[in-house]
Amino acid sequence: MKHETISFDPNRHNSDSSVGGVVLRMICQGLLKIDHHGELAPDLAKSWNVSDDLRVFEFELDPEATFHSGRRCDAEIVAWNFERLFSGTGDSLLAADYAGLESVRPTGKHRVEFRFSKPNASFLRNVAWRTYIVDDRADQPIGTGPFRLTEWQRNSHMALETFREDSRWKDLAIDNVDIRFAPSAEARIEAIEKGLVDIVESVPAGAAAELGRRGLLETAAVPSLQKSALVFNCAEPPFDDPRLRRAVVHAIDRARLVDATVGTQGRIVDGIVPKGELWACDLDPITYDPELSRKLLQEAGFGGGLKIKGVSTNVAPMPKVAKMVAEDLSAIGITLETTGYDDPPWWPYVYTMAPWNVAFQGSPARPHIDTFLGREFKTTGAFNAGKYSNARLDEIIELARHSLGTAEQEQLYSEAQRIIRQDLPVYILFAANVLVGWRPGVSGFVPHPMGAIDLTSVDLGAQ
Repeated sequence: MKHETISFDPNRHNSDSSVGGVVLRMICQGLLKIDHHGELAPDLAKSWNVSDDLRVFEFELDPEATFHSGRRCDAEIVAWNFERLFSGTGDSLLAADYAGLESVRPTGKHRVEFRFSKPNASFLRNVAWRTYIVDDRADQPIGTGPFRLTEWQRNSHMALETFREDSRWKDLAIDNVDIRFAPSAEARIEAIEKGLVDIVESVPAGAAAELGRRGLLETAAVPSLQKSALVFNCAEPPFDDPRLRRAVVHAIDRARLVDATVGTQGRIVDGIVPKGELWACDLDPITYDPELSRKLLQEAGFGGGLKIKGVSTNVAPMPKVAKMVAEDLSAIGITLETTGYDDPPWWPYVYTMAPWNVAFQGSPARPHIDTFLGREFKTTGAFNAGKYSNARLDEIIELARHSLGTAEQEQLYSEAQRIIRQDLPVYILFAANVLVGWRPGVSGFVPHPMGAIDLTSVDLGAQ
């Protein structure tokens, strides 16, 4: 996998990361999950019902589900998990995703009801994303998933074993999982060449074809909402001036970036939602135009010689992206000096708390546009590291979340995307497919559009 995480305590701030989410999904189940086609599917809940006004949601739980502690999962422990999000005893980011939840209560031994004060159009997608059901234990994670954690040696590895005490997982072909972390493309390629791995979460795009020709790796890709972005600090000079933000974006040759980093696995997008995805709206392309950049700089009172501070995660391909953007900005008289940080602590501490002018961030897929807008663009959003604020956008996010009409939501989300396009608090450099790989002989592993790793159908074959 690409990088480690600070914590694996489910539903908490420090575990709310791309890698934390992937590993926790192997250990813990949610009520629902998002399948390989991007659709809602049963997980702990075998079925669910939704009221016409999108205020009441009822789930029927699998009575066979058993925690790794040996306790059976029931409606009471599910209710406790959600109550804990609002209890003030933790630092969960999920309370904002479930704002307006009036009550959660068991309506039977294996049936639980959620009731909201207003319609909540994104609730089911959020439930299926990063909300994990765990036992009431101090040591975590204690889930009901196919694998339980047996060892975590920081900066080295994690060890999992199949939880066969639960009858649902007794026929899995895998006994143990050893997770290693390799943030750089070079480290991942080296592990593949030495035959040290069965499955690679993120294959370096430029090396995939050659590794395949050498018989070292089979690969598959699936389109994703994962993106690489340039984030501006909108609260402080110089990027509190939108003209400076526009000057920077027109100076960046995104076609060159894509070609040099992700190649055919990447695509340029003109807004925060790639064209063809749900809720995307038509926007005019942002052109590569250094002359326009220089003009905007002059209008903003900067004739040249501007120096800005950048930060970036060290996870590939972001260091290379930062270097190439610095080259483009140098051509219009802006000096960008970027410091790279390992992940963690890049997320959450450097990205959300350290002083910077611009940040290079891999933006993970979100389950719903409401989650994306609320976390990253709302004034109070937990991922709004650039401190962007627009009162009308805040209003739109709330209106769309509680809307019952698809047409109304489409209109609101289109307006939101146009506001963000005009203000440019974040510039999407490119979107990239999920590209995964596996050792020849491994079968049953397929890429997931949300980046999840599902090993329940995997057979390692001859080793």
